[in-house]
Amino acid sequence: MPSYEHQLKVRLDDGGDPRAIGGAVTVALCGSWEHDGLCRFPHLTTFERDGAELEVRVEFTAAADDEPEVRADIERAVAVGQLDGPGGTTTWSVL
Repeated sequence: MPSYEHQLKVRLDDGGDPRAIGGAVTVALCGSWEHDGLCRFPHLTTFERDGAELEVRVEFTAAADDEPEVRADIERAVAVGQLDGPGGTTTWSVL
């Protein structure tokens, strides 16, 4: 299966955990960030931080026919702008 890259830019609200963006993507693609077995769409979310702004990169593997669905799932997950996690709620805005 081919690999793809999806890039986003977000601004974290004060005290936000940048790992929450990857958590939101994992929840969207896998149903939960804690799951057994492989993801339907294996992925890795990384970021580069510049103050409160993050350049987010999601690398994922999917069949060519599934690529638009995965990109849409990533966009929807990040557009929500928050994730409730073990350390509290992190909020952000898509730039």
